[in-house]
Amino acid sequence: MIKKHSGKYKETNKNSYVQGMYEIWIKPAIDKCLAFSGLILLFPLYIAIAVVIYLDDPGPVLFIQKRVGKGKKMFNLHKFRTMKMSAPHDIPTHQLENPDQYITKIGRILRKTSIDELPQIWDIFRGKMSIIGPRPALWNQEDLIAEREKYGANDIMPGLTGWAQIKGRDELEISVKAKFDGEYTSKLKQGGMKALLFDLRCFLGTIESVLKCEGVIEGGTGGLHKQNSSPTSQEIVQKKESILVVCQYYDPEPFRISNICKELVRRGHEVMVVTGQPNYPEGVLYPGYEGCQKRDEVIDGVQVHRCNIIPRKQGRIYRFLNYYSYAISSTRYIRSGKCITLDKRPFDIVFCNQLSPVMMAEAAIAYKKKYKVPLILYCLDLWPESLIAGGVSRNSGLYKFFHRVSKRIYKSADKIFVTSQMFSDYFYRQFDIKKNDITYLPQYAEDVFDLTNPKSGNKICELMFAGNIGEIQSLNTIVDAAELLKKEPIRFHIVGGGTDLKRVQEIAEKKGLKNVVFYGRRPLEEMPKLYEKADAMLVTLKSDSVLSLTLPGKIQTYLACGKPIIGAIDGECANVIREAECGFCGPAEDSRMLAENIRKFMEADNRLRLGINARKYYLSHFSLDRFMEKLETCIGECTY
Repeated sequence: MIKKHSGKYKETNKNSYVQGMYEIWIKPAIDKCLAFSGLILLFPLYIAIAVVIYLDDPGPVLFIQKRVGKGKKMFNLHKFRTMKMSAPHDIPTHQLENPDQYITKIGRILRKTSIDELPQIWDIFRGKMSIIGPRPALWNQEDLIAEREKYGANDIMPGLTGWAQIKGRDELEISVKAKFDGEYTSKLKQGGMKALLFDLRCFLGTIESVLKCEGVIEGGTGGLHKQNSSPTSQEIVQKKESILVVCQYYDPEPFRISNICKELVRRGHEVMVVTGQPNYPEGVLYPGYEGCQKRDEVIDGVQVHRCNIIPRKQGRIYRFLNYYSYAISSTRYIRSGKCITLDKRPFDIVFCNQLSPVMMAEAAIAYKKKYKVPLILYCLDLWPESLIAGGVSRNSGLYKFFHRVSKRIYKSADKIFVTSQMFSDYFYRQFDIKKNDITYLPQYAEDVFDLTNPKSGNKICELMFAGNIGEIQSLNTIVDAAELLKKEPIRFHIVGGGTDLKRVQEIAEKKGLKNVVFYGRRPLEEMPKLYEKADAMLVTLKSDSVLSLTLPGKIQTYLACGKPIIGAIDGECANVIREAECGFCGPAEDSRMLAENIRKFMEADNRLRLGINARKYYLSHFSLDRFMEKLETCIGECTY
């Protein structure tokens, strides 16, 4: 048993076995001779290392620490300092939270090669250690000391290296490490030639391990167990990561990824974003971002680097130039070696927020290959199916080409997050991606959106569409429904911008519709006030078997505001509206059914209940807290 008195271990006054000649005379003599020779031969190396350590992180070159010696007597052990001056002094590395953050640049090399242990040659020369033996425990490392006591390993001289070191070092659980120390102790007890040959075996094995850089895991002891065991969700969420985010779109462009990154930083993670020059949705560079302006900036604690791109403007040619310009420039930047953390190391994980185009993930794949880190791909736009919205046929060569590109990209990810549960079946059928590699992570509403007051005191029914306006959104369905209802007390509000806005406006003008109001793109902060005007929100999408798998992000926003929803949409979105019991829904691109559902809404006596149901469903399925907790857990599982 280990006995403690006043915070110190009682020293063992007698050994549990009789020491032989080898342990009393021969082994100490070998230690003294080799240590003396080593001190002389390595003196120039000591000086060089000392200079580099001081230049890297000014402070003492040597790290002196109280350790447990033979018979549990305390002694001061010497090492080259590999930790920053701000690191806790008497806490074992494996008990530190994120120990890697405390290690200096030169310290990583010293630890990997075990050169940081060389000053212990002095401890060997002064008789406090042996060349071969159990590694000395920290004075407060009670778990290891207790395990060694079972095998009598505390009764022999600790060593610079030993049997446990070459069997796994930091990869070993404490109980396993102590067992190997016990095996060495039993060999030493045998004495004579057997003990000498076993010491020689340990010495040669150490040389091999050092040359291969085996067994070093920052945060050991027990790194192997941590990799193979199943940590609790709380441990995973509490683990802070450095995250590289790759996405073509970022603040000031209106995408949720900006808020996600801000929230990750607020929760203690380090985040860097590699994005493009902002030009979405109008296709023109935002003022202040032309040329090399604001190439690197910090937004809400997030490091942002913007790569050169060709603005999307109008038409397919510019669209594809825009897509590939970002894929090429971002990949080039990733490969430059400039995407590193604040303490100059690779990020723990790369996260691709994949909208259109899927090629934006090329940079993330390049980073994964360069630094051997996990890649998470968050699929918000399903490719190559998104091409269908632009009029590309599934039988065309262009579609088949991007099907191959998409398959390669999606299969390169270690984990795929999807916003629609129906995406899982598509990935399995089209790309043979197993469902256990896919995680359902629906979007949430931005934090500026909250429950709005039900509109009252107006005899006109106010309906609103808010979001991007492109071909895929099928706004002409709303305009056609507005024409069918132009004699009724209904007003349609279209809020948003995009490549199809001008065409939709022209359709409304040709029809001479006075009940449709276009607002254009509005700042996010103005949207809650606009939502207050609405009795219900509208959602439409083109009719397509694959596009129906998607769940437009505007749905979460509508639900968060507690607004009833009227839709002309199929698939996942229709399922949500029906499951939430928050409105009415008909087939995609069916303007007559949309008009009929609007009439049903006007006649309904449960409008207030529909809004309450919407908010309730949002809180139970799509809230920001639920989203971030699941995201952090999944990221932690990938890096644990």
